[in-house]
Amino acid sequence: MSKIKSYKSVHHFSRDALNLNDYESWLITFKNKLIKLIIETRKKNNLSQQDLALILGTTQSVVSRIESGPSKGITIDYLLRVATGLGILPHKMIKLAA
Repeated sequence: MSKIKSYKSVHHFSRDALNLNDYESWLITFKNKLIKLIIETRKKNNLSQQDLALILGTTQSVVSRIESGPSKGITIDYLLRVATGLGILPHKMIKLAA
């Protein structure tokens, strides 16, 4: 864990330790920001994970997987669908990507 802390930035860690290119690093960062926005919006609207699952037509365990962090099975497309289901406006999502 101390090795991670020795990097100047997430970008440097992604590039040097994980051998990711800039695009792959950006995708991970965008996905993390989108997940954070989804969690914040769900809580702000006083929705449980079960409530969000009902809105999305899925299960609470899927919402839990989404919120626990990037998972191989959760795509950016799906996260955008979740965000839209929560009423997050597209310009907020685009702002995250900038």
